[in-house]
Amino acid sequence: MFTSHAPSAKAVGDEPSAATRHLCSGVYVDERFRDLVIDEVCTAPYRRVAPSYGFDIVPVMRHAWRAAALTALLRGTVAGAVGVPVFVGALPTAVMVSCGLALLCLIPLAVELRKMDREEPGLDRIGRTRRSRRKARKPKRRGLGPVPGPRALLRWLFPRRYSESAHALRRVGWAALSLTLVGLMFALTHPRQATTAIHIGAGIAFVCLGVGAVRQLILHRIMRAPALRPRYLSRREQAADTEQHHPCAVYRRARHSEDGDEDDFAVFTLFGDESPFIGAGELVYQWNPPMSIQLLRPSDDDGAPLHEREHPVPPFRAHELVDYLREAVQLLDTDSQDVRLPARVTDRVYVAETDVAIDRSLLTREFDATRLREIINTPGSKEYHFLEVTTPAEGAEFVATVLLHISVQGRTLSISTAACVLAHTPRSFQRTAEFGHHGVLAVAWAALRELAELPSEIRHSWRLIRYLYSLAKAVIFPHDLTSTPIRNVLIGSRVSIREKSAQEWSKIQLEKTDILGRMKTIERRLLRATGDFLATHDVDASEFNDRATKIINSGIFNFGDNNNFSNNAVGDAAQVGASAHESSGPNPSGGGNK
Repeated sequence: MFTSHAPSAKAVGDEPSAATRHLCSGVYVDERFRDLVIDEVCTAPYRRVAPSYGFDIVPVMRHAWRAAALTALLRGTVAGAVGVPVFVGALPTAVMVSCGLALLCLIPLAVELRKMDREEPGLDRIGRTRRSRRKARKPKRRGLGPVPGPRALLRWLFPRRYSESAHALRRVGWAALSLTLVGLMFALTHPRQATTAIHIGAGIAFVCLGVGAVRQLILHRIMRAPALRPRYLSRREQAADTEQHHPCAVYRRARHSEDGDEDDFAVFTLFGDESPFIGAGELVYQWNPPMSIQLLRPSDDDGAPLHEREHPVPPFRAHELVDYLREAVQLLDTDSQDVRLPARVTDRVYVAETDVAIDRSLLTREFDATRLREIINTPGSKEYHFLEVTTPAEGAEFVATVLLHISVQGRTLSISTAACVLAHTPRSFQRTAEFGHHGVLAVAWAALRELAELPSEIRHSWRLIRYLYSLAKAVIFPHDLTSTPIRNVLIGSRVSIREKSAQEWSKIQLEKTDILGRMKTIERRLLRATGDFLATHDVDASEFNDRATKIINSGIFNFGDNNNFSNNAVGDAAQVGASAHESSGPNPSGGGNK
């Protein structure tokens, strides 16, 4: 199951990021997140793993299995405490253990009903006050009194003296009393098996304390260990490791909408409602529409005919501009530590899953330098190349990604860009590093907390079947099913565990300023470097520089919200010259809607 030539933690090099540590902790504290990792990554070899930004998915997969094993151990102990006595013929022991576990399950239910019962009397008093007011307004009937009707008869036969929660609480009490009497009856008639039942109950409590303590010790190790990657990787982990760093990302196209199915009033965006940049985070910024620059020669006479000024043959290839911009942005990471902007520049190719289903070579061919240049220089290809610039912050708890697409076609240079952001993980994933959540006392407190949550584990003991099913899938399925085509199976990435655990962009507070500043710095450098490149290749860059200046000085962007700003004037002596119904010209590559 394991291969010995997998890269070790030292071979990988850098210390695990804070995001990796928090995601590894998240599988222990959030069962839904753990199930997401197991279902969508560990046991889904028929889908590509989404690219990883600022974290390593391999240790998260390994810890997800460990967390599932701890939970399965506790729930298996609970199920075995009832099943084993029945299997060996000790039915009275099984009955007594079942009664004890059922009583534990009734405790939190009784506490919740008691809270509801305390809240309802105030509502009942309000209801009685309103009914008394209505009775005071109603005129009294003369004669023998009120005429008995169906409602009066029902109130007389079934008087409502207690609230619904009080009735439920009484039923829970009667159930607890019944279970106690049944357990005592079997204990008196079978004293030896009663002793065995007590030992089984003590064993369950001991396992519960042990699971809570071990889970907390693992959380401590995750926060302090210099390396989290396992020394030996399983074949599935090795396949996921290869896919998370692969330059090609297989994105999922949005479902086709037929005419008349639904009304779409969405604002025009380049990429639709769903971002194709799976794993990169929430799409917060884009040039809408892209910038298009005609490849014209510099000339003092702006009125010269187009055929005299334009380049019949482009003076450069698209990959030359991409290489120039790559070198320009990489310089940001070479500055001194106090002013350095950590920027990682890579090439990313996006391919639709439906295109891969038709031509598997789009994915399986080697993405070397020659292949990447061919993709960049071929406009209209099914493979979309983006120059990807990522900058992490706070241990990759925040990751900003700027993607730039360049194409040369029709004697015109087209540039489009988009920016995505991954925000911080939930506080529950990071709580181990807080004050009082590590040390001997934290381990003891975690063990006691696990014992207090035993009723919840008893109620969810049936989920043991789910873990057994996931384990069976991991054993039966091959480690990778994306290399060879399968009928009616699309391999596009569906879920990114990092995106699912990230905070929404609209709820980011002070960190938003720093992230926007980094994206603005990268965008400005890309624009300035592009202008310099055009000038050195005998291309009139005046139009480009004007539009780039508007983008750089713009203060209103399309950051994912539907913000429409029109006819605004900013600055000293600024005026609005266009009427409300008059077009103001094309959008200058805009930072969104202005």
